[in-house]
Amino acid sequence: MRSEVEQIYIETRASVASYLRYLGLSEAQAQESLQEVYLCLYQTLLRREPIEHIKAWIFRVAHNDGVKRRKRDKTFAAEPDWSRFVHPSDSPERILLDRERMERLKQSLATLSPQQRQCLYLRAEGLRYREIADTLDIEVSTVNEYLRRALARLAEAVHA
Repeated sequence: MRSEVEQIYIETRASVASYLRYLGLSEAQAQESLQEVYLCLYQTLLRREPIEHIKAWIFRVAHNDGVKRRKRDKTFAAEPDWSRFVHPSDSPERILLDRERMERLKQSLATLSPQQRQCLYLRAEGLRYREIADTLDIEVSTVNEYLRRALARLAEAVHA
């Protein structure tokens, strides 16, 4: 079981840490929360409690812990780095165009609702609609609608 948790940790740690920072936690808070999440996973697996979607379960625990820590500490970290989802370019012209597009994208991201941003961020992390719904405790149809609206607004900004 220990090796199973280690493998899950290796596969998901970076995404979960990024999501915790997205929620507004400092680097130190995110690391504390990560420890809590994987400890909780280990304890849950030891008790042989079934987990249907492990990745969604981990993000759900991280989400709940991150929100709780942020409220308790009344702090909020800097804006998340959305550019980490963009593939690097090799030509100077493409770099300049990508930078301009990323700036328009960041401005457009700021106009999205918090729920739309959360759904979009989790989708960018590779979660499926059902996993996002489980993480945020909302319906899949709601995730679909949030993402549809967010993507329409972002596409409009990027192609403007």
